Amino acid sequence: MSVHFNLKRLRPNLDGLGFLIDVGMILLVIANLSLILFDWIYRVEAVQSAMETYTPDFYRFYSDSIHANFFEIDLAFVSVYLTEFVIRWAAAIARQTYHRWFFYPFVHWYDLLGCIPVGSFRWLRILRVVSLMYRLQKLGVVDFRDTAVGATVIKYYRILMEEISDRVVINVLDGAQREIRSGGAMMHRIEQDVLAPRRAQLVDYVAGRIADATRRSHDQYRDQLSEYLVHVTDEAVQRTPAGRRLAAIPVAGPRAIALLGDTVRDGGTALVAQIVEDISAPANRQRLDALVDNLLVASSGGGEQLNEMVKETLLEILDHVKDQVAVQHWKEED
Repeated sequence: MSVHFNLKRLRPNLDGLGFLIDVGMILLVIANLSLILFDWIYRVEAVQSAMETYTPDFYRFYSDSIHANFFEIDLAFVSVYLTEFVIRWAAAIARQTYHRWFFYPFVHWYDLLGCIPVGSFRWLRILRVVSLMYRLQKLGVVDFRDTAVGATVIKYYRILMEEISDRVVINVLDGAQREIRSGGAMMHRIEQDVLAPRRAQLVDYVAGRIADATRRSHDQYRDQLSEYLVHVTDEAVQRTPAGRRLAAIPVAGPRAIALLGDTVRDGGTALVAQIVEDISAPANRQRLDALVDNLLVASSGGGEQLNEMVKETLLEILDHVKDQVAVQHWKEED
């Protein structure tokens, strides 16, 4: 397990200088945090006694030169951090990295708070190391994934980002659902900016589906339609007085009824086939599109029921999206 470098990803001068600054800042912060940790341990009386006994020269040097002037030494580190912070801020303004010039301190709040040389604020400098390592990892210059520390940091950084982003997305979707339920401006924008511009596509799709479904249904149920027409003809003959009189005619009656059934069957089948052909014919597609468009326009006129259906559909879609967003993918990866 080792750190992999890919210095070919650096552009001459500009990226090379930035890389050296990042590495230098990482080493500086690590040295600073190590000093803070050692000084924190040094405050324990047992540690001081052990140092005075076993390393008296180092004990006197550290006590007189470093521990006694620890605040001033830490201020020297802070001055370097502030200088680097201001330079990066100026570079972000020059490159227009953020929408407004004053966004940089809010995005890098941990760098700014870590510069406060008081108590627990100093430990926020750990986040500076993490951010610098992540920056180099993102640039592809250094790959920490094969190291235990790098893999751990990347893992928990992704977990943190996923959890934060999921909460933000769910809150946004909740707000959208509240606005849809209230029938506010969002529903109006959906109708005007989403549905209305796509009405022609919707009409074309619906008309195409009608033509295709009609053609396939007719091919599938042609024989059943013929049988149904014959059955209806027989039922009509038996129910009507004229049909019963016709059936009572010897010899010719049954033949006449059979001929009538064949005529109705063939005529009905031919009529339906012609209607299906007319509906599915490319030449008549424009008329079918106009018919579907007129139906949509007419249905939007008294649109309370349609609007309610659209509203409920959108709310249900957003519920499913929220359920998917709430899935903790980092657990699945583990």
